[in-house]
Amino acid sequence: MPRKPTNEVIEHRITLGTYERQLVSDVAGAYQFNKIGNPIVALLSDNTAMAVIFASIGIFLDRYLDPDWRDITGNLSGKDLEDWLETQNIVGASIGGLIGLFFGGIPGAAVGAAGGSIVVEGVEYGLDETGQLIMENQKPSTTISIALAIYRLGDIFNVQ
Repeated sequence: MPRKPTNEVIEHRITLGTYERQLVSDVAGAYQFNKIGNPIVALLSDNTAMAVIFASIGIFLDRYLDPDWRDITGNLSGKDLEDWLETQNIVGASIGGLIGLFFGGIPGAAVGAAGGSIVVEGVEYGLDETGQLIMENQKPSTTISIALAIYRLGDIFNVQ
């Protein structure tokens, strides 16, 4: 059955205040983050994808590292290799690699992984030097309490 044409148009307008606009903006940001974050989490959860990523990083390491890096790492003693493969170093390299992958593709991932390892080692070196400086310049009772506080702080981040 045909309809009659309308003879008037009514326009409804909804005006949002500052608070409501901020809420809508937050919801839109969370939605966008979810759209980006879900594929990254799925990629990290997939063993095959991670194997491909690490294999690609391994293939491209020769381009960006010292030409004899295999000889250098081959001569590491057990303690040196253990230090190189500490959990925080692997986490730092992984985070740096993911950031590099996002901004620079596979070559960026290799550079980011190296940068992440360097940052972690730098922080570790700084903490060691700070602890040694504190030990040399404090009275024994103060030194012991500070050393214990640093040790406890280190235990929080050291997951074994």
